Amino acid sequence: MIDEQTGIEFPMYQSQLYDIFGEPSERGEFATTFLRTMDFSEFRPHFDHVVDYEGNPWSYKIYGNYVIEAPLRKAFGLLVERGLAQELKSWDGCFNIRPMKGGKQPSTHSWGVSDDFNAATNPFGRVLITDFSPEFVRCFADAGFEWGGLWGHPNFDAMHFQLAWTQDWRGSSNPLAPVVWVA
Repeated sequence: MIDEQTGIEFPMYQSQLYDIFGEPSERGEFATTFLRTMDFSEFRPHFDHVVDYEGNPWSYKIYGNYVIEAPLRKAFGLLVERGLAQELKSWDGCFNIRPMKGGKQPSTHSWGVSDDFNAATNPFGRVLITDFSPEFVRCFADAGFEWGGLWGHPNFDAMHFQLAWTQDWRGSSNPLAPVVWVA
């Protein structure tokens, strides 16, 4: 399905990121075309306890690819609606040009289509260590995000939610599998 706001077909896959967005860069065409500071301050009353990756109060702003704004807004809204806002303790990053952990391919963070939350209590590679309830993960899955906790050892990444899928989850029996983003 093609999203009318972005013109991108969803589901979008990790293997398509170069084709969709080109080379990730902090300057130039990629940055001016896709990167934005997105403001989520309408959630302030529900997330006033959230801190950023340095332990400061979260500014409710996320710098990343504009295509994640509407899905993130939906996920945050679902957290509030379903009474799960207190599970979100820290926002730990979105846009960061770097390779995947343990690999040479660029991370989805390089295109700003991923977010990390509660990094201190959801360490990379630690199997089945997460402080997120299945209901919390479901809020992001219902907004089109694939959860890094689905990847298994050694790539288990419970802090990580990405809009670009690693595989086609449609028809999956996994209760935490993402659904296709629809605006």
